[in-house]
Amino acid sequence: MILWIILLVLMALCFLVYPFLVGAGQSVASADEKKTRKNTNIRLFKEQQAQLEQQQTRGEIDSDQYHRLVVDAEELLLANTDLDPIIGSNIAGNGLWLLPVLLIGAFAATWAIYDDIGAAEDENVATLINQIASLDAQTPGILALNQELIQAIEGRVQKRPDNIYYWVILAQAAILDNNVFAANQYFASALEVEPQDSQLLAQYAETLFLVDDGNFTQRVGIAVGKAFAADSNNQTVLGLKGIEAFANKDFQLAVTYWLGAQGQLNPQSTIFLGLQVGIDRAREYLEGDFGAENDGSPLSEVEIALQINLSLDIKVPTRPGQQVFIAAVRESGPPIPLAAKKILASQLPMTVLLTKNDAIIPGQDLTTETKIRVVARLSNSGSATPQSGDWETASQSLDLDVHEGEIMLVIDRQRP
Repeated sequence: MILWIILLVLMALCFLVYPFLVGAGQSVASADEKKTRKNTNIRLFKEQQAQLEQQQTRGEIDSDQYHRLVVDAEELLLANTDLDPIIGSNIAGNGLWLLPVLLIGAFAATWAIYDDIGAAEDENVATLINQIASLDAQTPGILALNQELIQAIEGRVQKRPDNIYYWVILAQAAILDNNVFAANQYFASALEVEPQDSQLLAQYAETLFLVDDGNFTQRVGIAVGKAFAADSNNQTVLGLKGIEAFANKDFQLAVTYWLGAQGQLNPQSTIFLGLQVGIDRAREYLEGDFGAENDGSPLSEVEIALQINLSLDIKVPTRPGQQVFIAAVRESGPPIPLAAKKILASQLPMTVLLTKNDAIIPGQDLTTETKIRVVARLSNSGSATPQSGDWETASQSLDLDVHEGEIMLVIDRQRP
């Protein structure tokens, strides 16, 4: 890339040098002509002086007339020769001294302009993407490449904030890192470029819903409404509209939205099955088929409870009112908690119980998955979204079909 820049600069410099070279040649030629003309004027003066001497000898003019005519001829000669430039001043007079300044300025300006509007950084991003795509997820060093890619894109969007593709990559990377707050901010930046993009509106609404701890706050409702207006068939939006309807106890409408979302999914997918659980639950509400022992919550599945013995490592600092978030999440797939609770750090150590009643999203709870992990995080900001500096821990993979007993967790690791 640098070689191409140098070649382009050299081509541009040729256009700067050419006028000076041509001008210098013309200056030399002009100087030769002027020197010849000067010699001719002197020769003519001497011939005229000789003729005046002959006229004086023959008595045609007297001495005073002779001297007056010679003086006139000398003045004419001086006038003609004084107009001629000094031949040695050609280099200073034709501006060749300016050429090095222009050459250096052209190179510096070309480099600066290319650095500002060129695609060298974009090519680097594309190279990293292709390199990562060609590697297996377990390849040593792939995490470092992913980090390098994210850093490169973060730097590039400062100069190219209108590149939606970069914002989406950053958002997806943040989601994989369980940082839905950052993902939501990235989607918001993308929407500043394309405010009517239906998919961006849907992703922004979904991440905003997670940022607000799975609650349909006013701003979440507004975001979902905008996304629904842009594309009423979007699967993500239909899922969110179903959750909103379920929260408002409009169970028939919830079923309608979720069936619409299911129609766009693979029946074997986790999301499809999660929606089916929500549909079944909504239909049970519609049919009034509930047991008295479940306090109005349908329990068509065997109750699952996770007993977690949670404590803080002695090295972990705390402050009054600081919160701890405990969640059961899928071993793989979307980072939405299947069950979650919030307690105060001052309550630790303690035993926490997670059941399907602690689900955040209807239809996605401990009964819809078998492979899970339990994570616990001491939040420095008070947000449920992981932040740098938080302290956390996570269990090994658990199979709910066979798991028994208490889960021992100690918060002892700080996020970078």
